[in-house]
Amino acid sequence: MQITNAHRALADKYLYRTTFKDVLVPDSLLKLLAYTFTEEEAQVVNCLSFAMRTPGAIARKLKRPVDEVRPILQSLAERVLIVGVTTKRVSLYSYLPLYPGVYEAQMLISEKKIQEGQREEYFKEFARLFEEFWDEFFVWIKNQGLAEKFQIMGVPFGRIITVERAIEATPGLGVIALATDKYSEMVDRSNSFALLNVCTCRQERALVGKNCQKVKTPGTVTCAIMGLAAEGAIKVGVGRRVSREEFLEARGRAVDAGLVAMVDNMKDPLLVCSCCNCCCTIMRVLNRFNSPNLFTQSHFEAVIDPIKCNGCGTCLKPCPMTAIKVENKKATIDYTRCIGCGVCVTKCDKNHAVILRERPTHKLPADNMAEFWLKRYFEIKGYQNNFFPKLSLGAVRALSKINPIHITGPRARKLGKDG
Repeated sequence: MQITNAHRALADKYLYRTTFKDVLVPDSLLKLLAYTFTEEEAQVVNCLSFAMRTPGAIARKLKRPVDEVRPILQSLAERVLIVGVTTKRVSLYSYLPLYPGVYEAQMLISEKKIQEGQREEYFKEFARLFEEFWDEFFVWIKNQGLAEKFQIMGVPFGRIITVERAIEATPGLGVIALATDKYSEMVDRSNSFALLNVCTCRQERALVGKNCQKVKTPGTVTCAIMGLAAEGAIKVGVGRRVSREEFLEARGRAVDAGLVAMVDNMKDPLLVCSCCNCCCTIMRVLNRFNSPNLFTQSHFEAVIDPIKCNGCGTCLKPCPMTAIKVENKKATIDYTRCIGCGVCVTKCDKNHAVILRERPTHKLPADNMAEFWLKRYFEIKGYQNNFFPKLSLGAVRALSKINPIHITGPRARKLGKDG
């Protein structure tokens, strides 16, 4: 496993060093990339972008014969290390980020491959090396004070979908549920549903010998996916098609297990993760570095009714962020830790002492994928109040109305019907 300049360049690419010039490139990441890619494969991936390109265009950029480059691209795509599609008999390839992207893909395909007796040691070592990188990288983030910076900025890469029973248990108290808050309403706006074969985080933890403490039977509660992405998951065999009713039933099982619904921060999300604090890569980081609002939060936050609360502590253990404690026979909430999942509200079903209120710092999710990434970029760069970001976002919104290329939600359904 020799680390080459191609692997170092690929590490820079995965960590977006053209934008974030001072970001740490951990040795653990270089080891992971040298393990996963040959030098030649790393050179090819370095030439890819998010734009889909033909093997010929990629070969010209590499200044190599297309007959040499094509089998490398095919191999990378088959192992889901890059994106590869074929349309009208033309093969097209594009770059796939490390996280989210390559990591999830490797965990999703690992279950089937291992069952078929293939590459078990590869997937175990990949999981171990990724875990090593994840720990090293986020220790650096914490030491640089970036966690606090992002938290102050409120950069919402993801969002929490509050348990619907918790929203319904807080009537007449000024809580206004938006169209983006209720899981059932988001499901109603889509028409393609799939349950993934495995939860990527639980699969990774199992591969490193640390099984989930909340989900005792693997496969009973997994991540879910909607829209055109669900069609893609079904096509490549990492998910199975389910009806709308089965999709909602799966979410019900996750709620019963005390799992938190985390989605991408769009009006109509693609992926719905059912997260626990022992396996989820994001939730473990949030807990470890005491910064639960770094990546994700909901529209709401929990609040204790001091009159109804008797300090029984029923709400303590279910809280995935350990945001609740009991003092002087009354529960209190640490709002730097509360992500507004609503699990505590459903557990306090006798005294009804835990209710919800709207989070004052709540930001509306993006309308589409382009707006999502533009917002994240401008927030990280600190351009939130400048003219150019507002102009760019306005252009994206206008274009999405003229040419509504949405991959989930009602507009995706329209595209699916019209072709």
